[in-house]
Amino acid sequence: MSKVCTGNLSADMTPRTKPATLKDVAKVAGVSISTVSRVFSSPGRISVETSDRVREVARELRFTPNVMARSLITGTSPNIGLVVPDISNPYMTTLLKAAQKVSRGHQTGIFVADTDDNAEIEREVCEQFAQQSRGVILCAPRMSAVHIREISGIVPLVLVNRIVEGIPSVYTDSRSALRELLDELVEQGHRRVGYLPGPAGSWSNKQRARTVADRARALEIELVRLDPTDGTHADGVLAADQVIELGITAVMAFDDVLAAGLVEGLRRRGKSVPEDVSVTGHDDILSELVHPGLTTVTGQSAQVGELAISRLLDASGPESVGVQATVVRRHSTAAPRSR
Repeated sequence: MSKVCTGNLSADMTPRTKPATLKDVAKVAGVSISTVSRVFSSPGRISVETSDRVREVARELRFTPNVMARSLITGTSPNIGLVVPDISNPYMTTLLKAAQKVSRGHQTGIFVADTDDNAEIEREVCEQFAQQSRGVILCAPRMSAVHIREISGIVPLVLVNRIVEGIPSVYTDSRSALRELLDELVEQGHRRVGYLPGPAGSWSNKQRARTVADRARALEIELVRLDPTDGTHADGVLAADQVIELGITAVMAFDDVLAAGLVEGLRRRGKSVPEDVSVTGHDDILSELVHPGLTTVTGQSAQVGELAISRLLDASGPESVGVQATVVRRHSTAAPRSR
């Protein structure tokens, strides 16, 4: 006769071990529950020694902090919004990877949005992120200062490569490096230098163009501002015609993307770099993939990304932080043939 079991089936099974809790970790580590919570939510407020001890105990107990539950309790999201004008630009991808590295240490995720260099899309995305993130990092924004201040009123905001008074920002300070680079071109004998601009709405483009123009006046050489571009590789290729037509012997491009395009455009037209035209870039993101290797200015994108995340998570610190750029010399500049 079959035996029918009418009791609780789980009584005959090996009971499962309950997941470790904040209380369990606190007890073993010899600290308060609030200290354990801060180790995972605001690690910068806890000493390194205590934080290491708590994390070691958490690993041993296989404790996993429930960041989503914490967000429901506190009313804040564990995520950060990162808004970029063009995710395909290597500068932005390098910045993103560096930002993610820092955010992981804070048990924080990153949402990324590409705005296609459009100020309206940029504003819409920021407003959306304001509802679902603990803060926003806005890279190379095209919005007006008025709109940026409006966004900062509804969500913590850090700007990258843009300065707006009253808003925390991190930017690449390449003024000294650009002046140094132009000085070297003049020392090589160049007297007719072109500046190949980036997107019209770019704050960085305006800063770089102004720096180069001011230095050119001080050196008493001719600076030719080439036609506006959208900052694409194809724009750099097309600019080669204008460079040749105007008899320019050296070009300082807004960034490496444009510089690489210009090198390719000159090659297609039978011109060589640097024998016929010297070319320099900015950001040091494609320089070694171009032949010849580009002389350029470091964009410091990794350091900028790390600082931007840190500044957002820790509201203290200076309002604006400039990361000093340097010149990287390769093989794309030389004395002009006429010399």
